[in-house]
Amino acid sequence: MSHSYAPVVVFAYNRPDHLRQTLAALAEADLAGDSRVRVYADGARNEAAREAVAAVRAVLDAPAWRDRFAAFEVVASDENKGLAKAIIGGVTDVVEEAGRVIVLEDDLIVSRDFLRFMNDALDFYQSDQTIGSISGFCPLKAPPPGYTHDVMRVPRNCSHGWATWADRWRQVDWTASEAWKLKQDRALRRRFHLAGSDRYDRLQRQIAGKINSWSIRFGLWQFLSGRDTIYPATNHIKNIGFDNSGTHTRSGEEINDALGDGRRWTLTDAEVSPEVLAGFRRAYSGSPQARLVRFLRHL
Repeated sequence: MSHSYAPVVVFAYNRPDHLRQTLAALAEADLAGDSRVRVYADGARNEAAREAVAAVRAVLDAPAWRDRFAAFEVVASDENKGLAKAIIGGVTDVVEEAGRVIVLEDDLIVSRDFLRFMNDALDFYQSDQTIGSISGFCPLKAPPPGYTHDVMRVPRNCSHGWATWADRWRQVDWTASEAWKLKQDRALRRRFHLAGSDRYDRLQRQIAGKINSWSIRFGLWQFLSGRDTIYPATNHIKNIGFDNSGTHTRSGEEINDALGDGRRWTLTDAEVSPEVLAGFRRAYSGSPQARLVRFLRHL
């Protein structure tokens, strides 16, 4: 799957209408015709899901997709792996082949310039080992007043359309064996929450086996290894999954669903901005009620 542009991996399960929109937007993006796409389609979790899973496979069988990209490949699973296992395995396969990868799920609408931004950023930050991943999503509707960079360095990873490199991905500890450090060190927990107070709660639920999240484990590795994520100052991703159709998204949780205006960007070695961190903290910490629930859960 080696190519001058990063391959794109799409993960799908049981939402044929969402997937069709995701692929249609991706096909309209600049560089789509030069990009290889691999879709991992998960198997049905139970009998009730079989019809929707079959409808997803029908969307993927449409011959038109093969004419829109440099290559279009489908890897369909008979078993239900679940999102975490599917993403860890699929991203590992592709990133080891190509050295870098762009990752989407089946409810993400990309902007016309999404692929161009992601490839530019993968090139620009590849040698900067303080960067663990690239995000195409920006949760802020506008940069803080006076912020002049086109990108933001943030100590928090993102699962809404992202990218990384093989040398980072292969270092991730998927057992989260060092999570105990946050439990014992209050100052470390405060640093973990600089870009949103939801993270330790999610990590605790992961450790307890109540959720199965690849993202919080990836984020923990980035945090403990001193790596940040580069976010665009204007948004390149719209999530259409906040309609109760997905396992990990719920109606009312959307943060920023407006795509940017397509203006060009200049990539820079931006420093972490306190004003940007404050914006992320407001976006991801949730309502006072949500913060209270998390607090009571961990008393």
